[in-house]
Amino acid sequence: MKGFAITFLAVAAYGALHSLLLTAPVRRAAAGVLGEAAYRGVFRLAYNVLATALLIVLLRGIAALPDRGLVRIGGMAAAGLWSLRLAGLAVIAVCVRRVGLGRFLGWEHFRAWRRGEAVPGPGMEAGELVVEGPYRYVRHPMYAAGAVVVWAQPVWTWNGLAFALAATLYLWLGSLHEERRMLEAFGNAYRRYRHRTPAFVPRFSRSGEG
Repeated sequence: MKGFAITFLAVAAYGALHSLLLTAPVRRAAAGVLGEAAYRGVFRLAYNVLATALLIVLLRGIAALPDRGLVRIGGMAAAGLWSLRLAGLAVIAVCVRRVGLGRFLGWEHFRAWRRGEAVPGPGMEAGELVVEGPYRYVRHPMYAAGAVVVWAQPVWTWNGLAFALAATLYLWLGSLHEERRMLEAFGNAYRRYRHRTPAFVPRFSRSGEG
């Protein structure tokens, strides 16, 4: 069970760092060091590059840990789980497309800053408040879809279970942190959106309208 504990703690540490870098004090410090214009232009892109690099290190480290099989699901049930995972990935792809890949990555922020143009978002936010597509039904479709991708797998090991548990905890806490950032960025517009749109489980009868 050593691998289970290390995996859980490593994923939790990654999630904690991931969120820490987005806290208001860290972002204010970055703006103070870089200057407001440079902060708005480079912070999102730099954050995503760093998060991706750290995730690769994390996954490679977990893969090297001792592990034991837990359960293997086969047949039609496995096919159903893979279908759910693909559906989750498709939702994530639609969300990124709605935001815009360049804005989601932060590349548009960086390019606009380099050109001396207006940056499409206040530092970390991608730009305007997106309330269409999957965001019409839930406020955090990427987090919800991410949880589906994490859990809908047919082959489980102890380390895989630890990863899923820690990742789910991070996704929930990350959604709470995102709520605060969105309120800072969009104020009453986000409050109205939050009032009429559930966080994770859609209410199709209302369809996010209000």
